[in-house]
Amino acid sequence: MSDADSKRNPQYFVDSLQQHVLAPLSTAESRLNREHAEVIVERDAFEAFRERLDSIDPAPSTSPDRATRISNHASTTDRVDRVRTAYHETVLNMPHYDDTYDESLIEHLAGEFGPKIAEGVRPESSVSFTAAYKHVLIEVAAEAAQRRENFLETIDEEARSIESAWTDLKDIFAALDTTIIPEWHCESFTEQLDAVAQRRQRTIQQRDSVPRFDDHSLCAYLYENESWTYPVLTAVARTREAVSLERSTRPGTTNAADPGRRNS
Repeated sequence: MSDADSKRNPQYFVDSLQQHVLAPLSTAESRLNREHAEVIVERDAFEAFRERLDSIDPAPSTSPDRATRISNHASTTDRVDRVRTAYHETVLNMPHYDDTYDESLIEHLAGEFGPKIAEGVRPESSVSFTAAYKHVLIEVAAEAAQRRENFLETIDEEARSIESAWTDLKDIFAALDTTIIPEWHCESFTEQLDAVAQRRQRTIQQRDSVPRFDDHSLCAYLYENESWTYPVLTAVARTREAVSLERSTRPGTTNAADPGRRNS
């Protein structure tokens, strides 16, 4: 069959429509896979930083002796340098760090651990690397790793939602051999589309809260570089816009698609 003949085949338009409809889901899947991989790298980086902290001995109790204080200050400076080096070689060494964060060590550390904790890692800081400070650093590093672990679960839930919608929409298209929906199938077709949209809305509304994200801003974050924010709802809307719902020719009706449906 020639290319021209294939384009006159009604099934060609169904296949083209399906590709157009599923494109946001394919893009979302790729974005989620990339995000999943990056979050794993970040989790492992903070865990590695925490392990590096274990090997740095805290400063001894301050002595009133001036010579000892000077010696302790030099030792503290060395310890802070080791903390900074550990952060550079773990967290700041992530392959995607520059593209995703592009922050200085202090800026990033303050964003993760808070400005008070970051103050102790400044080269000119007077904060001593005490046992208490070391304990806090280890604790907040572990929390940063755990946040990534929790976010992985959220990403996986989003991926399952996208995959479920993909399967449902492919099933809907599998029953079509034309983009004109016959009258006998109109109700079933629209009900199936409504069900896909409603399930997705419930997923968004019932999603557990994520630190720094609410239900909707999570989607805005994940798909910020796309022209759409909600891939499943975009796919459903594209379907409604592209098909024609056939109606019986009766007074007050036409064979055109239902405007209310197409614009919903």
